[in-house]
Amino acid sequence: MNTLNPSDLIALCSLFLACFTTLIGAILWYAQSEKKKYASERDFQHIRNNQKSISDGIAMLTKDIEDQMNEIGRDILEIKINLGIQSKKE
Repeated sequence: MNTLNPSDLIALCSLFLACFTTLIGAILWYAQSEKKKYASERDFQHIRNNQKSISDGIAMLTKDIEDQMNEIGRDILEIKINLGIQSKKE
């Protein structure tokens, strides 16, 4: 009959321990890669949302400046009319 001597038993335990730690390492590596993937997607979404809000802010400021320029143009036209100044475009 084949019996396990102590060196064979130590070798089998070492093999089991190596396989177990490799499996745990692979599971942890996969979990970390999924965390990093999630974090990078979240960061990308934050950057996209920030860029959209900046674009919206620029559009709002541009509209505000355009409205102010139109108002200034109307005020200048009114001043010219009150002073009787004719435009030199003719």
